[in-house]
Parts: sequence; C-alpha cells; structure tokens
Amino acid sequence: MSNITKRLRETAMGHQNEPAIAGEDGVEPLTFSTLWSQTDAFAGGLQERDIASGDTVVICLSNPQAFLVAFYGALRNGSVPVTMPSSYTNAERTTVLNETNGTAYVTDETPFLGILNRVTSVRVAITVDIDSRMGIDLSAFLDNDGMNSAGSRTGIDVVRQSDTDRGLIAYVGYDDGSPLGVVYTHSAISASARLGASIPHETTRPHHLGVLPPSNPIELLYGVNATILRGGQYHPQAQWCPERLRTTLAADDIDRILVTSSQYDELRASETDGTNEDDSDTTIAVIEQMTSLPERTRENATSGCATNGDATRYVGSPETGLTHARVPGDGPNSTHTTLPDVEVRNIEDGDGGRSVRSPAAMTAYANRPELTDETMITTDGTRWIRAEAIVTGGTTASVVGSTAR
Repeated sequence: MSNITKRLRETAMGHQNEPAIAGEDGVEPLTFSTLWSQTDAFAGGLQERDIASGDTVVICLSNPQAFLVAFYGALRNGSVPVTMPSSYTNAERTTVLNETNGTAYVTDETPFLGILNRVTSVRVAITVDIDSRMGIDLSAFLDNDGMNSAGSRTGIDVVRQSDTDRGLIAYVGYDDGSPLGVVYTHSAISASARLGASIPHETTRPHHLGVLPPSNPIELLYGVNATILRGGQYHPQAQWCPERLRTTLAADDIDRILVTSSQYDELRASETDGTNEDDSDTTIAVIEQMTSLPERTRENATSGCATNGDATRYVGSPETGLTHARVPGDGPNSTHTTLPDVEVRNIEDGDGGRSVRSPAAMTAYANRPELTDETMITTDGTRWIRAEAIVTGGTTASVVGSTAR
C-alpha cells in the first residue's frame, strides 16, 4: 500500500520538533509534529462535512504551509487533492471544480462567490488569509476533534487507499484553451518521491528551496514531497528574485532547487564575477521544455549525479514523470540513460514514434477520455504513453553541480 501519509506519519514521529516547512516574512516554521496534527484536523473538518474517501478537495493557494496542510490532510482522509496554478482565472477555476466534482474548495483569492454560484458540488469553501464571510477560515476549519471524533485520538489515523486509487489530480496548463489536469495514483506519487530523493543533496536531512509553486507537479512530487518524506525541510520562497535567492543560498543550508530555464539564466546573469561562488554547495535543477524522448538511450541510471558545476539533465513530463538522465559533459546528441524502472519502446501500430512506461507516470488526463486514449497504449495489460502525443510539451530537469558541505 503506497499511501504516502503512512510515510509522513513515520517521518513526523521521528522528527517531531524539527521544522518541516520553513517560515517566510515573519511566519513561524511548521514543525513535523504541528504539520501532522494539522493534517489530522483538516481530515476531521472534511469528515464533519461528510467529505469522504475518493471525494475531491480542490486547492488553489499561494500560501505554502496551508497548501501542504490541505494536500496531506486530504490524502489522510482518503480524499483526492486537486491542485491548480494560482494564475488560473475564475472561469478556469470554475471549470476545474466542475470537471473534478470538487466537494471542498481551499483558496486565498477573492472574490470567489461567483465561482461557488456556478458549482453545485462544493460543500465547504475554506479560506486562507482572506475575508471568510463567504466560507470558513482555515484556523476555524481546523478547530475540531480530528479524525477520531470519539475522543480517543491516537494521532495515527489514516484512511487506507490502494496503490491504484487516485492520489492527485494536478492541473498543469491547457488543452485547446481549457484547463488540463493530470491524474496520478498513490503508487505514482510514491515512485516520484523515491526518485526525487535521489536528486543530489549533501546532508542527511535535505533542505529544498522552493522557487516554483507547489501547484507545479514536478516541484510538488520530486521536490517538496520527496524532501518532507525524508525528514528534510522545505524552504518556500514566494517571490522570484535572483538577488534574494543568492542571499538565501549564502546564508542558509540549501541543498537543492528546481528552477525554470529562464530563472536559471537570470540567476547566472546576476553573477557579477562569472563564478558560482554563492551556490556552489547547492544542486540546481533546471526545468526546460522538451517535445520527444531521447533517440539514443542506455539502461538503468541510478540517479543523476552532478560534478564540477556541469549539468545532468533529467528528461520527462508531468504525464510521464522524469524518465531519463544525461551525464555531465555529454553533447546535445549524447546518449541518455533511463532512470530505474523506466522502459522505452518503439510503437508498432504503424504510426511510428516511441512510448514510455514509468511507475511515476499519470494514469489519465482528468475528464479527457478521448485525449487519454490518444496518448496512452495498453499492451499485455501494461500502459504506455506515446511520447509524441504528450500535451504539456514535457520538461527537462538539469541538475547543476553540488559539492560536499
């Protein structure tokens, strides 16, 4: 059973008083003990409103601490968290709620009454850092007896889910102008956490600096979740600023960051002397766009490894998860290695092209059966994803050198 909340419980018990999520701009850090307690209360609040296993909890938040309380709290209740970019318009948020039949809506954006008027499935609107007159403030929502309302709380309650049950629906962009969601199982979330933990870091408890929003599924699954499940600390940085980032890298024990290619370019341009002095101890993973699988591959990369400031590129997409790595020093036409448990094969149905199978891959597009059928192939009971049919365009995550602390 792959429900990551069991791993979170074990981690929380082993690191109770250590910070799981760093505070920002005067906000106190959230310890593992507090995070675990608040997920219990969040699940209890859902149960009080008859929101049960399999129901969807739609999260549209810029507050990272509240985001993760809602994410893990929904999972702990057996519900399905649905994440979306905060850049979505009200009309697009309405579409997401209707497509996923959202039963709870967690938001820090106003006004949202117009959204609720167009959605019949929502039973509760939970607000964070905004006027809660049309909903319930998160602190009030958490004021309950938790999952065990009988009063004999053990603090270990988790609603069990199977490996193949839906664990996350992440909206990542658009398909023909409409919001596009990717569905992951609990097994896929666990697989991405395992691979994310292998991205280079030099400390027992990794420190991950989040400059991408947790609504980004690569950031959430391979960065934030992988770090927290290892007992590490997630350092959110809400506003992108290269100068502030370099100050943070110089002052804090940051092991790794995921950034876009444009952010990486800005970071390098901000170096006054052309060196990597401030962040030489930090692994920087650069997420770039890619449209197809590598043509030349070899099997079984254990993980990406970065040396001497060169880049190891992780290739993948929200649909497939990360699938390949390219070692430092290889040229643009170099051989890539497939990551553990990833397979690539040629498509034999006459259309040509290549397909990929990964334990961290999506199971479907949300509410897009025809698009799912166009993208996925089932052979001998195994589901493969057509690389050329991927809608999101894919990503390449480049890991740039880490030195020992």
